[in-house]
Amino acid sequence: PTSALNVTQLRNLQHSRDPEIARQVKAIWGTIRDGRNPRREQVVERIRGEIRRTPGDPVAGQAVFARLCGQCHKIHGQGQDVGPDITANGRNDFDQLVSNVFDPSLVIGPGYQATTVATADGRVLTGLLAEDGKDRIVLKIQGGKLETIPRDQVEQVKTAEVSLMPEEVEKQLSPREIADLFAFLCLDKPPSDPSARPLPGAGPIVRR
Repeated sequence: PTSALNVTQLRNLQHSRDPEIARQVKAIWGTIRDGRNPRREQVVERIRGEIRRTPGDPVAGQAVFARLCGQCHKIHGQGQDVGPDITANGRNDFDQLVSNVFDPSLVIGPGYQATTVATADGRVLTGLLAEDGKDRIVLKIQGGKLETIPRDQVEQVKTAEVSLMPEEVEKQLSPREIADLFAFLCLDKPPSDPSARPLPGAGPIVRR
């Protein structure tokens, strides 16, 4: 399983002298940043502690997800298909989940680096590269919309070394909303399902 290796192990394998090992790491796990961003690491540690101390309401968290995360992600069949479907992706472990949300560029899944296209009419579009053809480029942008740019209108294409997901999600949410969101994300099933169980190590959850 992909969760069997931690970031340090993946980072070492990414720089293996065996090019086939390095290729497989990128194909399976994507791009692993060589070093941690100390500022983001501090944010992750602070918020991880706050979540573990603050009871969250998963029903309220489901609404937070739909408003913010659901513009790019699906969970339990709800949301947009831009980033990974997180029903079974990135929620194996509480610590990993917090890191994925608040330091999204530490590990970027294959195909999820941001691509920016500058056009001849002055537009700058950023999204996930859905098609790179001879006649056109297609980007998948927030909300699940596909943006098609004719090749003769493309002035520049750049693939970023960061995730399409913004880093400072915590600035868009109150501490209460963060606790509620993680109460929702940490359940293995929708909160309406009485058999839903939290991830090991998750913060306290308040059931309605």
